[in-house]
Amino acid sequence: MKRKFLLIVLAAHLLVALLASLSCSRPSADIVAGSSLIAGIAQDIAGDKLEIHNLIPPGMCPGHYDVKPSDVETLANSKAFIIHNWQQDKANITGFIEAADNPELIVKVIDVPDAPMVPEVQSEAIDKIAQALSEIDLANSEYYQRRAEERTQAILAQGQEVKNRLQEGKVSQAKVICSDYQAEFISWAGFDVIATYGRPEELSVVEVEKLINQARQAGVALVIDNLQSGGTATSEAVVQDIGAIQVTISNFPGGFEGTETWEKAIDKNVDLILEALAQWRQQHG
Repeated sequence: MKRKFLLIVLAAHLLVALLASLSCSRPSADIVAGSSLIAGIAQDIAGDKLEIHNLIPPGMCPGHYDVKPSDVETLANSKAFIIHNWQQDKANITGFIEAADNPELIVKVIDVPDAPMVPEVQSEAIDKIAQALSEIDLANSEYYQRRAEERTQAILAQGQEVKNRLQEGKVSQAKVICSDYQAEFISWAGFDVIATYGRPEELSVVEVEKLINQARQAGVALVIDNLQSGGTATSEAVVQDIGAIQVTISNFPGGFEGTETWEKAIDKNVDLILEALAQWRQQHG
């Protein structure tokens, strides 16, 4: 009798453990996005129709992100993965898809210029992400297209406001050098871009000397770094030699605290640029 009672208790414990394991929710999302840019746009368009999960923290270089086990489990239980065209061949992304082992996963590659803070580029990304969502979830296609049109209008309107601020700040009178990853945005903003540079760890001493000479001869006011590219040691060395101001801006929403939307991110970038330019003008009269 005692043995029978122990077997019943053991069976009850096993049943409870089994039910508990089944009731625990597994990490999942309808869509996994390859960047905060894609995630933000997709969520704006999808509303409450789809759940979007962003893979890579916005302040980090996408190519240097180490995928976590929880990321793999999320992708394994998701419908689709939307990535930038420049992500599709990166080892951390190809390995991520392979590790998820999700045979039903839909992978959508968004091909837009690598200048997400430029309003027209953002608008192009909205169109392509809306198309991807429509193909993933055909039943809500009209809803996604309508919200994409509304989002595009808002972006272009905000872009014009930002452009007006930059013109009032007379940025066209300022010469700058900047990260390759910010060159298109800085040109759109109206600055006179004298030279650009790649990742700090990839620059040789000779290349840095060349930048310093170009900046000094041109009378450069600002050296503009890209947050996601990492360290600022190179730009700080340049500004010390030429008397310019170093400033770092972000290529993705969420890179700085309180900038989770594209509008907040571009406003923050412009605030930083105009503050740095005002500082340089105060020093140089």
